[in-house]
Formats: sequence, C-alpha cells, structure tokens
Amino acid sequence: MKILFYQDPPSLNSTLLTWTLVEELRLRGHMVDYGKPADPTVDLKFDWVHGSGTDSIPALEYARKVGARCHIHLEGVAYWRIGYENAIDWGYDRNHTEDEIKNFISQYKRWMVAAYYAESCTVNGANQVKAIEWMFGEKLQNCNLISCGADARFALTLPDWTKLNYMVTVSRLEPNKKVFLIAKALALLVDQGVKIPPWMIIGYGTKEQYDKVIEICKGKVEIWWRFNYGAAKWRWIKRARIMLCGWSGIPPAEGILCRVPVLSFNHPDIVEMYEDTIWWAEDNNVEDYAYQIKILLEKTEPVPELGVPAWTEVSNKAVHAINRLTGRLKPIGQPELYACTQEQAAERYEKIFTSI
Repeated sequence: MKILFYQDPPSLNSTLLTWTLVEELRLRGHMVDYGKPADPTVDLKFDWVHGSGTDSIPALEYARKVGARCHIHLEGVAYWRIGYENAIDWGYDRNHTEDEIKNFISQYKRWMVAAYYAESCTVNGANQVKAIEWMFGEKLQNCNLISCGADARFALTLPDWTKLNYMVTVSRLEPNKKVFLIAKALALLVDQGVKIPPWMIIGYGTKEQYDKVIEICKGKVEIWWRFNYGAAKWRWIKRARIMLCGWSGIPPAEGILCRVPVLSFNHPDIVEMYEDTIWWAEDNNVEDYAYQIKILLEKTEPVPELGVPAWTEVSNKAVHAINRLTGRLKPIGQPELYACTQEQAAERYEKIFTSI
C-alpha cells in the first residue's frame, strides 16, 4: 500500500510523532511518503493521502487529483469545545465572547469539513466526536477513535537509569494545557511549608507564557527549562521522580512507558484515554492538585539505603499501566486503552486503510 502524509517534513522543534508513525507503517511493509508534492504526477500515485489540521483541505484536494482515497485526522479538535463545554472547563482564564465563539467555529469548520468528504477519519476520543457532531449538526461517517501514540519502540529500549529528584512536565504552554494551574499548585505547596523538588518543564511557548509561569512561582519553585524535542526528551522523562500533566494527551503515555508515576487533572477526555493507569486530581482544582502532588511525593520518597520508592503501590501501578498501554493483558480479556503506542496506532491505521 502507498500512503502519503500530506504535511511539512519534521523540523528541529517537531515532536516527531507523525514521523515515528510513518516509520511504523514502513516496518509493516508499506511505502510511505511524507511531504507536500508540488504537482500530481504519474510517479506519485498513492492509495491513501493522510491529512490533518489546516492541511486537511489541501490533502483532500491532492488526493482527488491523484485518484487516491483520503483520510483526515481531526487534530486539535479538543481546543475549542464551544457550545459543548465552556472555555473555563478547558483551563482558560475566562469564557469566550460570542464573536470569539463564532470565529472559532468558522475557523475550525473551515478544515474539519474535510473529514465529511474524506473516505475515513480519526478523532482523539468519543467526547471529541460529540463536539464535532454538535458543531456540524450531523454524524461523522467512517470515524475511528485513535487517541495519540507514544514511541514505545524507542522508550522500552532505554536503560533502567536511577530516578533523580525532580518533577517533569512535557507540554506546550498554551492556557488550555493547564501548566499555569500546575505552577499555582506547586507555589501553594511551598506556601504550606512542603519541600518540593525542582520542576523541569520540557516544552515551548511565547515569552509572555514563560513569564507567566515564572511570575506564578515567584521564586518559590526551582524551574528547569528544557527545549528538547523528539527522542531527546525521553532521557529527562525516564529519570524523573514524577510527571505532572494538565491537559496532555500523549505525555502520560510517555510517563507510563518510562515507569514514571503520572498525575493529571481528571478532565473527561484524559480519563477516557487512561482510566486507572495514572493518578488523578479534580479538574481545574488547584488545591486538590497540590494535595495529590504531596501524596505522590510521599509515595515516591526514596529509601536512602536502597534508592528506591518506599511504597510498592507506585511500582505495582507502573506495571499495571504499562501492561494496559502496550496491550500485554489483552489475551486475558483486559480492554485496551484509547491511548496507544505508535505500533498500535500503525496497526489500527493499516486496518482502516485495508477495510475500505
């Protein structure tokens, strides 16, 4: 099968997620290309063209020119759940105005409509399907649920390094990622007299967003900024004591693969992805998130003479989580998670492409 991922090649600051998915499909025996060909030619015949985000309409148009079927991944649907959930539920500082709502709906409809014309599409979960169907007023056809893909093939080959005393967050700094809320929870812990380890943030944002994190922490929290992408970030995740997530679809899976305990706000989308494999705090509740950080730090307090967590609950949950994420329990009837590895995502895409 010949597949084109219609998007720009990965850059130095790319997460490389689509790139690793492409490699997994190649390992399954398919010819996969990556890019935006200028003109359809005889030499560029594809069975499928994959598009997402603002490239969805161009991908659909290109597929029609070369006589290929088109698949659209509805990337970024979660950000604007206007009319289905309010903006504050997503971690924003305020609800949107009526004009902003109209603009967001118009902007996203502009490229999401491609999914209704394509032969198939994928969405990051059932909650997002509801939002899309609310926005368009009709059902999505040939829609499949594939929620993110962590690079297990790489992560599971990393050395079993000794854990170091820092917390890690892997995220962009947009407000809906809720990194600002994590910062507030950490500052609150310090105010309560709790001694916390340094906080490493692997991600990027605007100068205003960096400044806001620093302002919230006000010198109370030692922040380590890291600007690593793709595989480079894994060594930092692997050695972390705990992972702190806000609204993040993929990082919890990366923490699970590295056997790092993960804490997240219990937003319905993230609960849908990870169920009982990570720790939860009440959504958007800074006080509860701070309390759960404190509990998790206590659970991972090293035993000096052994250098390992004092509680077996953490290690037992880590085994349970990695088994569920990688599907190792599937033979005995354990259901798979919506969150998946890149190998699983490639297998699911293959099934979609060969069934139509």
